[in-house]
Amino acid sequence: MSFFTLDNEAFAGFVRYATLVVCKTMAMSLVTSYFRVKTSSLSSPEDARVVAPNDKEKQKELLRPNDDVERARRAHLNDLENVVPFVLLGLLYLSTGPDASTALWHFKIFFWSRVWHSIAFIGAFPQPSRGVGFVLGFLVSASMAVRTLCALS
Repeated sequence: MSFFTLDNEAFAGFVRYATLVVCKTMAMSLVTSYFRVKTSSLSSPEDARVVAPNDKEKQKELLRPNDDVERARRAHLNDLENVVPFVLLGLLYLSTGPDASTALWHFKIFFWSRVWHSIAFIGAFPQPSRGVGFVLGFLVSASMAVRTLCALS
């Protein structure tokens, strides 16, 4: 029996939530771009020269870091640091034939923890708001890793 078929409830759930969390990570690029446009905070001298071709002072101003842009960038980077391991560990975990209900809880908790983490990060919510999102997602990945390693014993 192949675990990697959409007939397998656990795998179908993984496909759903992995796709959602990858799309959410991709959307963070658009969020960062939105804040760049909103605050006129560009990322490179080449961009600044296009916007203000003959005004060196304006170019410097356009290249100044902006807190909103940096928050969105850091949230995106944090997604990249956590979503990639989740996807890889999720596939390895699925190869052990986990209980579908348990697997689905892992996937759902991870997805919603990442959504919450980004909202809390960009919204500058007081801690431990963002930390809760990070820790929940991290614990899900750690749980899948431990369960996968234990299945090898």
